[in-house]
Amino acid sequence: MPNVQVKDLLERVVKFHGMLREFYSRIDSESRKESVKLLVNYMARHEKILAERLEKITTQQQQELDEEWWTSVPVLAQKVCLQEYDIDQDSSIDDVIDAGLKLNQCLISYYSQLADISPSDELTEFFTVLEQMEIVEKTRLLETKGM
Repeated sequence: MPNVQVKDLLERVVKFHGMLREFYSRIDSESRKESVKLLVNYMARHEKILAERLEKITTQQQQELDEEWWTSVPVLAQKVCLQEYDIDQDSSIDDVIDAGLKLNQCLISYYSQLADISPSDELTEFFTVLEQMEIVEKTRLLETKGM
């Protein structure tokens, strides 16, 4: 694999959040259940917010990211993560939450791997914060499922 800039990795993650938002929007348009529609609208908004946060990193962080290169990085398996789920108009809230939890785990694993191989303490902290944000979202989804 050729060398990759850290900013390119973040662009991949922003794209993945966009794909998740589209996935949840598709469920919203296909579902007949109001409770499912409410849940996926929340999940789509969450993905939009995360993508926007990643796009709005500080100028100093952007400069640091532009200077960092990696020769080996984990693969964010976007297509694999999104192809595993067969959510349709009859899917329940639990079906959607289960899919959301699995998709969320894809990001948690990715951020964890990036933090582990980061070439600097600053990047380790940056990816650890992103991982923690996803863990918080996973906890919220688990709490929703437990209701």
